[in-house]
Amino acid sequence: MLELITITDLTSDYRGFRCRTARGVAFSRLRFAIMHGNGNIILVLDEQLSGLSEQQVDGVLAREICQSYTALRVDGIAFVRSSGDRVRMTYFERDGTHSTMCGNALRCVTRYCAERGYLSGPEDVIRTDDGVKWVSAAGGRVHVEIGPGREFRQVAEGQYFAFSGLAHLVLLTDDLAGVDVLAVARPLRYDTELCARLAHPEGLHVNFMQRLADGIGVRTYEVGVEDETLACGTGVAASAFVANRVWGLPFPMRVRVRGGEMTVHHNERGLLISGTTNYLFSNITTCRPVARSA
Repeated sequence: MLELITITDLTSDYRGFRCRTARGVAFSRLRFAIMHGNGNIILVLDEQLSGLSEQQVDGVLAREICQSYTALRVDGIAFVRSSGDRVRMTYFERDGTHSTMCGNALRCVTRYCAERGYLSGPEDVIRTDDGVKWVSAAGGRVHVEIGPGREFRQVAEGQYFAFSGLAHLVLLTDDLAGVDVLAVARPLRYDTELCARLAHPEGLHVNFMQRLADGIGVRTYEVGVEDETLACGTGVAASAFVANRVWGLPFPMRVRVRGGEMTVHHNERGLLISGTTNYLFSNITTCRPVARSA
């Protein structure tokens, strides 16, 4: 768990990291922060500070960067481009898979960019490969737009599909703690017939959702990580969307994940998520490693 990771562990990893090169990019030049959104570990890499061109950003470089750390599992990497009229986020999973969105990465990027002065104010927008997303760091509380829940349908008894920037299969359960996530999710994630039927050949994130007295509980298996993560932002949003449709649960909705508690709101922008964001490591001295919840 995150509390077992020490600064010494990450500093030791960083010494080895600086000696590496991939795709002609010397890692010693890279400027980044390792952050987390409710335990979902995201490496936020600043393209401008690192001197990277858009052409140098690809899945191979992303995979090599993510897998260079061994003290923790970096779940994915968000490349941040601050030049131009709007901040741009390009996201890759830890295995180099390009993803159109990552809700927790967007939360981490929002906090990072707000503290770096990259946003035009406490509210702004960030470009992603799932479109332009509204973000807010007003009052030190990070909220981000996921967009409308889309493509809702029932797949089978107790199984529903929703798209929230990524393709999510949501399975209802009465025993969230007892679910064998890997054993149940992996066959569904790689089910080519099911993926084709849902028109998402890239694969399915698989969520397990239990109704609670004050909201829902969610566990998620993520494509590209190929394992369960402590939190998945788009998975939380998709699950809340399904819970609203199936059980009539109102927004804002409290969602418990293995990495703590998140909240899903719904307004004219669609689904919005919030939760805890924090720094674990940074080689950018002006990043402020101060705990903040939203």
